[in-house]
This record gives sequence, structure tokens and C-alpha cells, in this order.
Amino acid sequence: MAIIVSSTLSLALVSNARADEFGFSSYGLGAAAFGAGVTPPPGTYLTSVSGYYQGEINTPITFGNVTLQAGAKVEFFQQALNGLYVPDGKVFGGNLGIGVTIPVGHNDLRATVTGPLGNTFHDETAGWGLGDITTRLQLGWQDGDFAHLIYVQVVAPSGSYAVGFQPIIGLSRPGIDTGWAFTWTEKTSKLQFNGAVGVTFNFDNVTTDYLSGTDFHFEWAVGREISPGLVIGVVGYDYRQLTGDSGSGAVLGPLEGSVDAIGGGVSYTTLVGKTPLILSARHYEEFNVERRWDGSMTILSGTIRY
Repeated sequence: MAIIVSSTLSLALVSNARADEFGFSSYGLGAAAFGAGVTPPPGTYLTSVSGYYQGEINTPITFGNVTLQAGAKVEFFQQALNGLYVPDGKVFGGNLGIGVTIPVGHNDLRATVTGPLGNTFHDETAGWGLGDITTRLQLGWQDGDFAHLIYVQVVAPSGSYAVGFQPIIGLSRPGIDTGWAFTWTEKTSKLQFNGAVGVTFNFDNVTTDYLSGTDFHFEWAVGREISPGLVIGVVGYDYRQLTGDSGSGAVLGPLEGSVDAIGGGVSYTTLVGKTPLILSARHYEEFNVERRWDGSMTILSGTIRY
């Protein structure tokens, strides 16, 4: 049961501080970790996820049609509720999963901003708002100690948004993310190896006529079960923007960002009465940063099965 969390988390946290317009990505890096490739048994799963990101800019960086000067800082907190339903029966020999995530967030930005016309101003914005709602369809298979799944998820531009930083919680652009994830457990050593690879296709932000490029992401986790239900290990992610931004709003050119991250993670599974409870915590430190925020992220979650 320790694998259920990452099956639901891959859409539960809308990540901030990536490349694309304003440096935000619709896919939540760090979402897939332990048990990334496992679709849980039939049932209804509810996951509460809390994420906190803090980052800064050390040299002037252009995001979309604005440039943030060195010294800019951002803090982003998000709370998301994810539901995953796995019906009885098989589809192509695997288990089907249907999920939806509803996030709310608080963004705090302090920056000196240069606009597309060369005007420079200091911006300090903070506030709460609804994030972009995500729906997900996944199909997973189990073959002995190896589990894997394919998925597609759709991001709806339902979140709070205003041109510029006022602040941004939603992104005002639809997106589709699709990928494959796996989990392999070596029973003798109790080592667990996990990976998730995906591609995000962004669509126009009709408010700014800005089309963010296509994104590639890879997440991984290696852990060991040191006692029944307790897995501790190393986690990480890699992100690359594959194509440049475009549209009439991309007046500063086709910008492409990238980042890597590494950190530690833990997952613990127990029973409350007869109800499974899975707790998870991860922390990431970013490096190899290009054209994006440079920071760290912490994710906490809890999952129960009904």
C-alpha cells in the first residue's frame, strides 16, 4: 500500500517556478516518487497534498514578455485535494484509474520587473486563489515485482489569473501531459527503483496571446524499506523545455528553460483501524538552472482509502 501516494500525486501539485510564460509550468515536478508506476487496487482514494516552494533570481532572466532583475524572490504555497477512483474489472489486462485534483495556493512575489516596452518597476504582490483543476486517466499493469502505467492528464485554465504578477495562481492556459511510469522492487534487498517520464503540451494563453513551449520531465526515486511500511531514499527530477515560446505575446523571443533537482524522501504506510493511511514527505534542492527560478521545494501528503 505504500505505492498509492505517488499514483495520485502525479497530478496533485501544480508546480511553480519552472520555464514557460512567467516561469510557471502546469505539471508539478516532484509529484512522482516512491511507487510511481503502481496503480492501486480497486477503490476510492483521497489525498491531501501540501507543497511549498521558495526561489530567487541571481541574474536578470526573461520570462514571457517581462524580465525579472537579479534579487527577485518568490514563495509559493499550495494545498491540493486529489481523488482517485479505481473501478473493478480489467481494461487491456490492467487497472484503470480516474482522478481529479483541485488546488488552492498563495503566491508571494518581490521583484524589480522590466516590461516589454523597457519600463521598469518594483512589484510586491501576495494573495490566495484557486489553482488550475487537473483531471487524469491512467492504466496500470503489475507483473511480479515490476509495475508500470501510462497516463494522460488535462489541465483546465480555471485558476486565479491576471496579466503580470497580481499574483498568478492559475496559468490561464490549457495543457495536456502524458507519460509512462514504473516501479521495480527487489525483494531480497528491499530496494525500490522508480521513474516517471512525460511530455507537457501547452496551449495558448488567450489573454496574452502567448504560447509556451513543449516541456519534458523525468522524475526518479530510489529507496529501501528499512522496516515494515517505512521506505527512505533519494529522490530527484529533471526538466527541459524542448521548444521555444511563440505567439505575438512572446516579444522577447523563444525562451527555453531547464533545471535538475535532488533530495530526500520518506513514505510510511500504516492502518488506522482497518483503513490504510499513507504518509509521504519529500524535499528537493535545485541546481543546473537555466532561465528560471532557482530554489527548493518541499511536498507533504497523506492518503486514505475508502
